[in-house]
Amino acid sequence: MSEPTKGAARPATRRDEQREASRRGLLKAAVEILAEEGYRGLTVKKVGDRAGVSRGMVNYHFTSKAGLVEAVVADIRETFIDVLRARPGYARMSGLEAVLAKLDQFFARLAEPEPGLRARALLVLLVEAVGSADGVKGVMAEHLSLVRTGVEEDIRRGIADGSIRPDLDTVAQAFLVESIARGVLLQYQLDSARTRLADIARAAHETLVLGLTSTRGED
Repeated sequence: MSEPTKGAARPATRRDEQREASRRGLLKAAVEILAEEGYRGLTVKKVGDRAGVSRGMVNYHFTSKAGLVEAVVADIRETFIDVLRARPGYARMSGLEAVLAKLDQFFARLAEPEPGLRARALLVLLVEAVGSADGVKGVMAEHLSLVRTGVEEDIRRGIADGSIRPDLDTVAQAFLVESIARGVLLQYQLDSARTRLADIARAAHETLVLGLTSTRGED
C-alpha cells in the first residue's frame, strides 16, 4: 500500500541539517550513557555534556528525560527496520523469509560495535522497566508490542503465501520469536566470551524453519 500523497516537501535548509545533526548527536550520547550507566544514570545534563550542547538543547528536542528515552527506543526500532528494508529483495520476500531475515539481522548486528551498543541500551531499559513505576515501563511495553506486531504480520503473510503452515497461533509465535532474540541478547551481554553467536543464530534459524513449516504430526 502506498503512502498518502502529500504536498511537496520544502528543501532542507542549512538550519534543518544542523538541527537534525544536533538531534542525532543527542540520541547517540543517550544510547552511550544508557549502555554504560543505565536508566538511572541518564540525566539531561550528562547527555548535553557528552553531545557538547546545552541542557536547553536537550529539552528543545525532546522536552524531558522521558521524551528522550522514548525517542531513543523509537530510533533503535526504526533504524533496524530501515536496514532490513534496504536488503536486496526484501520487498519480494515471502512471510517466512521476512521472519528469518529479521532474526538473522538481529544476530548479525548484535556483534557489531554501534548496533551492539544500541542493543545493550535497549536491554538496560527493558530490565529496568520491569520494576519501574514511571513511564519507562509503558514505553518498553509499547516497543515490544510494535516489534511483535511486525512479526505477526510477517507470519500472517507467510500463511497467506503458503510459506508458513496455516495452523499456527500467530500471536504466540511472534511472542516466541521476540523472546528468542531478547533471551540471546541478555545472555550475550552477561557472558559474551562464551556466547557463540554464529552457532546460536544457525540453531535459532533452523528451529524457526522447523516450527513454522513442519506439518503437525509429521515424524
